[in-house]
Amino acid sequence: MAAPFVQGRLLETYLSVEIKTACAHCGQPLHITLDSELTYQVNNEGAEPLVFQPDVNWQEFTDPSIINAY
Repeated sequence: MAAPFVQGRLLETYLSVEIKTACAHCGQPLHITLDSELTYQVNNEGAEPLVFQPDVNWQEFTDPSIINAY
């Protein structure tokens, strides 16, 4: 599944996803909600994971994949 901020922008629709993972450093579980506007919420008290948006000019983006846009 593509990240919602990618799919949502390409499809011009609102999408959201719940991510259940674990910290690579300490192994603590992480539960993150992320949407197509890159609004996110970390649902674990005290957790501060890094969440970022790729630097892509979405107004001019026409590639079939964001891989080549980097």
